[in-house]
Amino acid sequence: MKKMYCRLAVLMAEKDPQLSQRQLSRDTGLDITTINRLFTNKFSRVDVATVEVLCNYFGKDVGELLQMRQPEDIPQRRTRKRTKSEPSSE
Repeated sequence: MKKMYCRLAVLMAEKDPQLSQRQLSRDTGLDITTINRLFTNKFSRVDVATVEVLCNYFGKDVGELLQMRQPEDIPQRRTRKRTKSEPSSE
């Protein structure tokens, strides 16, 4: 059975390879937790207002942000933890 897949990570990389989840949160006003769940595809529902904000930000249609895919075709993404030696992006 197909599952919902969010292409947020792809759209972020296409727009700006340096665009962080934190910066996207600042730019859009969306909660960082919401962005992270979409980025890692660990979400169970998506608010329409969130989809509208992201589609408008990236200049994309809904089908370019959200797609239906077989589970084995969904890339597994994890948020990389910052090490103590790495500076904060704040």
